[in-house]
Amino acid sequence: MRVIVVDDDYGALYSIKKVLSSSGFEVIGLQSPVDLEEYIPYADVLLMDIRLEKESGINVVEKLRTKGFNIPIIFITAYTDADAVVRASKLGAVDILKKPFGKEDLLKAIDNAVKSPLKVDTAYSKEFKVVGSSKAMFEVFKKVGLACCNDMNVLITGETGVGKEVIAKLIHENSDRRDKPFVIIHCPAIPWDLFEAELFGYVKGAFTGAIADKKGKAQLAEGGVLFLDEIGDVPYKLQAKLLAFVERKTFFPLGSSKEVKADVRLIFATNKDLKKMVEEGKFREDLYHRISQIHIHIPPLRERKEDIKPLVEYFINLANAELGTSVEGVKDQALNKLLKYTFPGNVRELKNIVYKAVLETRFGKIKDFEVSQTKTVLSLEEILGQIVDATPEEELPNLLKDIELCVIKRLLEKYQGNKSKVASLLGISRNTLESRLRTLDQP
Repeated sequence: MRVIVVDDDYGALYSIKKVLSSSGFEVIGLQSPVDLEEYIPYADVLLMDIRLEKESGINVVEKLRTKGFNIPIIFITAYTDADAVVRASKLGAVDILKKPFGKEDLLKAIDNAVKSPLKVDTAYSKEFKVVGSSKAMFEVFKKVGLACCNDMNVLITGETGVGKEVIAKLIHENSDRRDKPFVIIHCPAIPWDLFEAELFGYVKGAFTGAIADKKGKAQLAEGGVLFLDEIGDVPYKLQAKLLAFVERKTFFPLGSSKEVKADVRLIFATNKDLKKMVEEGKFREDLYHRISQIHIHIPPLRERKEDIKPLVEYFINLANAELGTSVEGVKDQALNKLLKYTFPGNVRELKNIVYKAVLETRFGKIKDFEVSQTKTVLSLEEILGQIVDATPEEELPNLLKDIELCVIKRLLEKYQGNKSKVASLLGISRNTLESRLRTLDQP
């Protein structure tokens, strides 16, 4: 199998060629896309760096697509840029690898490239700005790009304030439905006895006070996107009718015997653990599976501290434009204060903190941020100190074992049991990880 690699970084190009050659691939390495079209007809997979010295790798691939070159693409990048990752996904990229990546990730991506059918959508919009430089948000952006290319139901999960609605709008604005409505139903804000009327509408005389026909949100979103926020709050007794709507995309307005067909894309969001609710009998399992055809989880801000600085810079610029201020940035000690904060309100709370600081500073650099001192993050040394102090002497011999096992299991839970990923993060081989698990799990 022949693989083309385009990367203007010679060191990265050499490393990738070495890995692929040792795995039995024939590799064509290029530091520039100038002669790329000559090689493509004879290759099976193309690895393309997103940021090249003189041209965007995404623009190169867009030109290739318009000329009819449908070779499977794997993008590689050292940066986490929402616009770039979404565009790359919409161009039919089989995968997008963030540098540095491991041999297993590279070989798996190439294997998927050979097996996966090509899906391309070259339309793109940049109306919504989503900021994030962490690996966690990189994965979110990849899933957003995939969601933009189809009409499958999307479930967005995450704590309050992480930006679920922003991600839903990002999907809408980069889909074929971008010119149609984006309609929101904030489920907890609607009295449950009026939920059906709000969603499906009603006809005149359907109930006392229904003096005229009224369209529901499902009809108002026709052709576009219907976003049901906090779907986990919908009572169990209403979930059956919601399931019927999700499955058939049809409904009956209250008081009407005429079935209405809805051409809408459905996106759902919740801050609740729906899987746990299913186990507890509080959420229908069939409904859960229907609404989560694509699942996008947005991690809390405390788990992606790399995003704090770019978000602060972004919100400062927004605040300056809205408030007429001239704040030029933030001093290191002020930024460090934010890096130690847990942000229970996530990105929404960070925005409020920054806006308040900008308003008080007005010009120059922000010297301090007002945050609750009771919610700062303890250092690792402080956490371990508390654990050691609270551990009885007779249990100390097992303390290191317990801590190591806890770290490994927590990472496996976080990355859905992906042992290769966890081993890579810990700087050990998968075999070593499995050996440690067997040893540590012994009584």
